[in-house]
Amino acid sequence: MTATATLQRRLIRTKEAASYLSMSDWKLRRLIQDGAFPVVQDHEGGPFLLDVRDLDGYIENHKRTIPDEFSAPTKFPVLTASNQTRNGSRRAG
Repeated sequence: MTATATLQRRLIRTKEAASYLSMSDWKLRRLIQDGAFPVVQDHEGGPFLLDVRDLDGYIENHKRTIPDEFSAPTKFPVLTASNQTRNGSRRAG
């Protein structure tokens, strides 16, 4: 067999994890501090290592779809000529 198997790393440092999640290092550190991610630390004062599987789980849990702008209800009423006059909001020209 001539092909060599590539070893995929499971644990990565915070800087690499932040890049993986497309967020800043500081935001990731805040999420770690808030308990959103468990960390692996092999000794006191050692670097935080994050499991790529946890990062993937975070991504899956935070996916959402954006509704189509035409099917979503509007937050504000649409002003028409008839309700502008009725509400007294039509400006004199």
